[in-house]
Amino acid sequence: MTDSGSARRMPAVLRYTICFIRHGDDLLLLHRRRPPNRGLWNGVGGKIDPGETPVAACVREVREETGLVLPAVRFRGIVTWDGAEGMYLFTAEAPVREVLPCDEGELAWKPISWVRQAADVVANIPYYLDHMLGGEPPVEHAFTYGVDGRIRAYERLPLDPAWVVAQR
Repeated sequence: MTDSGSARRMPAVLRYTICFIRHGDDLLLLHRRRPPNRGLWNGVGGKIDPGETPVAACVREVREETGLVLPAVRFRGIVTWDGAEGMYLFTAEAPVREVLPCDEGELAWKPISWVRQAADVVANIPYYLDHMLGGEPPVEHAFTYGVDGRIRAYERLPLDPAWVVAQR
């Protein structure tokens, strides 16, 4: 846990979004062909374009990578790493299971129970998966990584109001 006497460094800006799209008890994941996280399963997302809101970026990235047009997305918090960078975290319900091929990797529906324990899922996802899918208020999921790229520390922190995103 964070020492209340220490100063926390927050990222200047969050440049990415990630969305976990649900259909029943499955999540739509992307098996990435490119860095970061090449060869691992991850949510769908990407960079926020200049002038774009996090919600608009999330909806656009999902449409570009999957073909899905989401009627709504739900802001679930932020994920930060090493106090330097981060991403907005969203969930959504898929209106259908059919998706288009993606040039960034293979898309597949995976059972939530599989996502919790699979070795080839991005390492930080199991830390925040259940909280993200639950009904709790959005929070910051703060990760610290070692020079080897492994998670050294994880904290679930109250969300700074500056990072709250309006719902759509």
